[in-house]
Amino acid sequence: MHVGRPVILFALAAGWLAALVATAGSLVGPRLAPDEVTEVIERLQETFVDNDRLSRADLNEAAIQGIIDYLEDPYTSYLSAPQYERFRNHLDGPGNDFEGIGAEVTSRGGRIMVLGPLPGSPASRAGVRAGDVILGVDGQSIEGKSVFEAVQLIRGPKGTEVVLRLLRAGEVRPIDVAVVRDTISISSVSPRTHAAGVGYIRLSTFDKPAPESFRNAIAELREDGAAGLILDLRGNTGGLVDSAVAVVSEFVEDGLVFRWRGGDGSEEEYEVSGEGTAYDLPLVVLVDGFSASAAEIVAGALQDHGRATVVGTRTFGKGSVNILSPLQSGAGLYITTARWLTPKGRLIEGVGLEPDIAVGTSVDVQAVQRIGTLTRSLCDGFEGDAEALAERPELAGAIERLCNVQQEPPAPSDADEAFDAAVEELRRLIGG
Repeated sequence: MHVGRPVILFALAAGWLAALVATAGSLVGPRLAPDEVTEVIERLQETFVDNDRLSRADLNEAAIQGIIDYLEDPYTSYLSAPQYERFRNHLDGPGNDFEGIGAEVTSRGGRIMVLGPLPGSPASRAGVRAGDVILGVDGQSIEGKSVFEAVQLIRGPKGTEVVLRLLRAGEVRPIDVAVVRDTISISSVSPRTHAAGVGYIRLSTFDKPAPESFRNAIAELREDGAAGLILDLRGNTGGLVDSAVAVVSEFVEDGLVFRWRGGDGSEEEYEVSGEGTAYDLPLVVLVDGFSASAAEIVAGALQDHGRATVVGTRTFGKGSVNILSPLQSGAGLYITTARWLTPKGRLIEGVGLEPDIAVGTSVDVQAVQRIGTLTRSLCDGFEGDAEALAERPELAGAIERLCNVQQEPPAPSDADEAFDAAVEELRRLIGG
């Protein structure tokens, strides 16, 4: 049973993904001792030609960022004091409204990727899609920027416009999408009765209030006659581990929620609370390629215990354990400390979970984006050096056709095949 750990985050949560390092001394090792870092900073301040640019605070932050970049971990980050405070407030519960576009983002492959626009948000209305890579904000490139820095550029007062330069999966050319910011109200738990006997709960994030709201939602649906439940984790990018454990505990009476494996190979087990209210309720879980982190903990645990049928497509594959750690300055570190596994020992990081009933097409968005980036580089180079291929007209023609392919947008549809499959499976489970 887990006891006495700091707050653990499975971040991809609500657009604030990132992470921080352990300590400078433990990372640089024999290459550069901590006192040499201080010596270099002082020597630069004393002798560098443009020393008016070299404030101690800026150099310290640059040194920290260099260490983090060396780790090549997308979830380990440094947070300034304002970023740290906002992140803490967000995880305490997004009951606080904020002004922005309503899209969740993460860092993947060194780029800022949209995990999904919130339902009914300005981003959704403007056509921003899950899997879009954000290349720029209002004409400013965000290459090399952290998630926190990108979010600061994207957010803004209600009624103002922000223009996102997006690279869409499968596309060669980026597009500009204008989004008018608005007040974004987030409710992590959204229940409704779909049909006689069929309860439905959408869980959008595992924030601090989620467990109590989730338990209340189950009780309300039972009172309305629900004989079974569909738990929708599609687009859920994570949150607090305690909230994930609480949700699993509603349905599983005893046993593990997940295993924690540290860098030294040691393992720790997290168990259910034994205080659930829905052990007898037939359950179907909906997932997709943007169900990540804590959402994967929940789906994996319910799947391993045979407690739910998982429907949809392969999940994102974010299986690292992170802690948010304050620094004396008021800033913070978000640190990847371990990997987690499902109760049966399945590794999720970089792999994801396969559903019991596959509905829809699993797309490796990162691979598609890498191909798009390579193609775009080729096409940009071809525009500048087309004359060099004058003697190779067939090759030049092939490249030109590739670079001018127009992707047809999918036809709009209100159909939700995965949801329909979940309803059918739930009715089978409850015998109706």
